[in-house]
Amino acid sequence: MANLTGLFQRGSTYYVRIVLPRKHQLRSSYKNGRYVASLGTCTYREALLKGTIKRAEILGCTSIGTTNTPAQGSLGSLTLSQVFMRWQRASPRSRDSLNACKRSLKFYEEFTKNPPINELTREQGDGFRSWLQAPERNTASKTARDRLVWLKSLLKYSQVDLGLLQRHPWEGIDIKTTPTHKRRPWDASELKTLFGQALHKSYSFPKDWRSGADAAYWIPLLGLFTGARLSELVQLRVKDICTEAHIPVISITDECNHQRVKTPSSIRKIPIHRELIRLGFLDYVFDLKTKEEELLWSGLAMRKDKPGGYFSNWFGEYRRSIGLSQYPDFHCFRHTVRSQLAEADISEAIIDSILGHQIKGSTGAKVYSHKTVAMLRNAIETLSYPSLSLQRSFHPIENQRELAIT
Repeated sequence: MANLTGLFQRGSTYYVRIVLPRKHQLRSSYKNGRYVASLGTCTYREALLKGTIKRAEILGCTSIGTTNTPAQGSLGSLTLSQVFMRWQRASPRSRDSLNACKRSLKFYEEFTKNPPINELTREQGDGFRSWLQAPERNTASKTARDRLVWLKSLLKYSQVDLGLLQRHPWEGIDIKTTPTHKRRPWDASELKTLFGQALHKSYSFPKDWRSGADAAYWIPLLGLFTGARLSELVQLRVKDICTEAHIPVISITDECNHQRVKTPSSIRKIPIHRELIRLGFLDYVFDLKTKEEELLWSGLAMRKDKPGGYFSNWFGEYRRSIGLSQYPDFHCFRHTVRSQLAEADISEAIIDSILGHQIKGSTGAKVYSHKTVAMLRNAIETLSYPSLSLQRSFHPIENQRELAIT
C-alpha cells in the first residue's frame, strides 16, 4: 500500500494533515489552510485506509455553494451515542469511565431525543443544563456537572479528533458546583468510636469479604499515622515495607503492573510511626515474608480499575454500622494528618513530601530542598492521638484468620 500524503503520528496515534485548496469552503474555518484530524488508530495500515477516506471526504467537496461541509454531511449526522462507540475504541478507557459516560448519555438521550450532532444547538445545551439541576431530580451539583462534562467531552472528540463539527455547540456551558460536604479532620470522639470496636480491640475480622481480613485492621491505622491515600495503601506489596537509612518506611510506588499513583509527586517513602511498630505492623509484614507472600493484603479483593473500590464500600458501611455518619470518610485521615503536622509547626514542604503533594514555591525550593528520611520521620513522630488507647492484638498465628465479628 502506497504512502499517504499528510499522514503523521502524535504519540502512538495517527493523524492526517490535509492542505485545503484556496477556494475550499473550509478555508474560513481553518485560517492556516490545513485541516488536521485524528484517525483514532495506532495501526499503520488502518491509518492509511482511514486517512485516504478522510482525504476523499474533505477534498471531494470544493464547491463554495454547497450547503453541507464534510464536517456536517453524512458523518456529521451521527448521533452522540454513535460517537461514543467510536470514542471508546479510540483509546483504552477504564470500566468506571465507560459506565459514567453511558449513564450521562442516557440522560442526554432522554432530554434531547438523540438528534444528529450537527443539529445540536446552544439552546439545547442550556436547556439540558437546567434539566439536570431540576429540583425533582434531587441531584448534587457536582454529579450534574460531571454528567454535562462527559457529554461535552464527546462533542469535543467529535470536533477535534473526528473533524465532524466545525465548532463545539456546547462550549462554555457549565454548571457551578457547591460542595455538599467539606472534608475535615476526624475528631477525638469519632476516632475513639472507630478504633474502639472488636476489630481493633481483639483483631477480630468482619465477615464481609470486601473488608480484606487483616486489611480491615491495618489500613485505617496506616491512614491515621501516614496520611496516605486509600488507593495507595490497598495496592502495597510486602517488599514495599522496607528500610532506608536504617529507618522502616512504606514505599509508595507504581513500579508493579497493578500499582498506580495519582501524580508523580505521589511516589515517595513514608517513615513508619512508632505506634504502628508497637502494635505489631512490622511483625505482620515479617510473618508474610516467611510465608513468601507477595501482596500485603492477600485477603483483599482488587476491583478492576479501582484497587480500593471494594474496601472503600465496606469501610463506608462499617462506619455507619457503628454510628458514624457519611463524614468523616477515609480521605479525611489525610486532613487529620495534615492538621496535626501543621499544628506541630512542620514546614509545608515536609508535609507535602509526606502526603505526596507537589511541593509549592520556587524552582529552587522544589529541586534543591532535599528531604531526608530522618527529617520525615521526625515529622511523622509528632502525630499523636491521646484519646486512643490502642492495645497490641496482632499475633502471627494461623488461627487469627478464623476470628470474625459476629
